[in-house]
Amino acid sequence: MELSKQELIDQLDEIKQKYTALETKYAEETDSYKNTVEDLKYKLMFLEGIANSAIDGFLVVNPFGQKILQNKRTIDLWKIPEEIVNDPDGLKQVHHVMGMTVNPQQFVQEIINLKEHPDEKSRDELELVDGTVLDRYSSPVIGPDGKNYGRIWTFHDITERKKIEKQLVQLNRDKDKFISILAHDLRNPFTTIEGLSELLTKDYQNYTIDQINEMINIIYDSVKKTRILLEDTLQWENTKSYKNTFVPSVVKLCGVINEVIEILKPSANLKKIKTNYTCAEDMQVNSDIYMLKAILRNLLSNSIKFTNPDGEIIISANQEGSVTTVSVADNGIGIEPEFLANLFDLSSIHSTKGTANETGTGLGLLLCKEFVEKHNGKIWIDSIVNKGTKVSFTLPG
Repeated sequence: MELSKQELIDQLDEIKQKYTALETKYAEETDSYKNTVEDLKYKLMFLEGIANSAIDGFLVVNPFGQKILQNKRTIDLWKIPEEIVNDPDGLKQVHHVMGMTVNPQQFVQEIINLKEHPDEKSRDELELVDGTVLDRYSSPVIGPDGKNYGRIWTFHDITERKKIEKQLVQLNRDKDKFISILAHDLRNPFTTIEGLSELLTKDYQNYTIDQINEMINIIYDSVKKTRILLEDTLQWENTKSYKNTFVPSVVKLCGVINEVIEILKPSANLKKIKTNYTCAEDMQVNSDIYMLKAILRNLLSNSIKFTNPDGEIIISANQEGSVTTVSVADNGIGIEPEFLANLFDLSSIHSTKGTANETGTGLGLLLCKEFVEKHNGKIWIDSIVNKGTKVSFTLPG
């Protein structure tokens, strides 16, 4: 059947209309596609920005362990070289990371375990050779259909937290030892005070004036020793609770040394101990003057305590470059080798009576160590039994 000319024209118009409609629809879908692509690009950039600004590292792998995505924090934490970052072979990165851990076996064993049990979660701590400690967490990616699409690993730096935890453990140990020392050292003088006070209260009429005076002197001496103990204890407690603010300034060292010697001269004179110092008059140090005086007082007081009558103590100061070394040396009884190594350890602290039966807490050296370290200095002891002791510490010039 032949179509008329008009019928052919009508069919052609219909085809043109359909073509135009298809062309319009294609243009609309193309615009929609372009908008979708732009939207996806924006979202991808946004997600990458979030990922790379995260404080934790994370790594996403497929079910075969191949890398899909890792953020900048992961690369920084593990110091991953660029050639490994861009390599899709995950094994190269695993080998690199293993070399950074203190326990490579622990690191790789967890990966093996999760490959054998892909739907399980895991959490452990990894210690790196540079001292960093990471909290490693891993969780499978399970879709709504129950299918396993891979795994996410996260790495959180807990180095500072672990340091604080370690410090807290040490502080608790110090606190227990501190309380033990305080209880032990306070018991003896209070027992003496209580006993003699009871005698004087109940039976004073049965004693002569000389006997009463002797008991009063013993009570006075016990009270004095208790006060010294409490002062040492409060000083020590202040350093451990960070109440001592470090305020350095330029200090003329010789003037401070001479001032401390004058303060303790009555104690030295009682035992006829000579105290001298050698120091350049213009020598200056950058120091907290109150802490410096406390260091010198404690060291000189210790030397007086453990030096025999008619002995000698010399405080010397030498400056080399930006470091000043101060030493307090005596010709006293010295320190036994077994005690020497633990003099700055609170857990090993013990009180030793001086050459005139002086008592103390043993906290003085610990206080000195705290104050010297606040100056970023060092303190050490050289001693020979029956020859003497020399305590030295450094200060910034």
